[in-house]
Amino acid sequence: MRQVFRGFAATFGGPRRLRAYALVLALGSVLTAFYLVMLPASAVGGFSLVALQYLTPSLALAAAALGYGFALAVTLNAGALARRSRAAGAVGIGGLLAAALPGSLCCTSIIPSLLAAFGASVPTILGTTGKIASIFARFESAFIAASLIGVALSVVLAARSCAASCSLPTPPS
Repeated sequence: MRQVFRGFAATFGGPRRLRAYALVLALGSVLTAFYLVMLPASAVGGFSLVALQYLTPSLALAAAALGYGFALAVTLNAGALARRSRAAGAVGIGGLLAAALPGSLCCTSIIPSLLAAFGASVPTILGTTGKIASIFARFESAFIAASLIGVALSVVLAARSCAASCSLPTPPS
C-alpha cells in the first residue's frame, strides 16, 4: 500500500503536478459526461441525451467513479511513462477496457458488428444479437460493478508502477 501512496505522491506532488491535476479534471469531466449518458442508454435503446431522463443517483455515482477513475489511471500511467517505466504502458489496460464494457455491449451496434466480422450470416446476427444484448442488459449492475473494480485495480497498478519507476527517498522508520 505504501507503493500506491508513493506513486500518487510522485505524480501529484512533483513539478508536473499542475499538469496531472489538469489532466484528471479535464479527462475525468469529459468521460463522466460520456458515462452519464452511456450508463442509462439501455433504457432508451441507444446512445442519446434522452437517456439522461433515466439517470439514477447510483448510475450517476458510477459514472463519476468510472470517468474520474479512468482519468486517474491515465494520469498515473502518463506519470510513470514520463519517468521511463517500461511496464507503465501496459498496466491497467484491462481495467480501462472494462470501464467501457457496460454501456458499449447493450443496445449498440457492437455485437452485430462483431458477429459480422466473424462471418455470421444475417439470419444468425438477427437471431442472436437480441439474446446476447439481453444478457448484458439483465446483468448490467454486475458489469458496472466489475468495471468499477477493474478501474480501481488499474489505478492501484498504475500507482505502483509509477512508484517503481522513480526514486523517492524512503522515510526513516
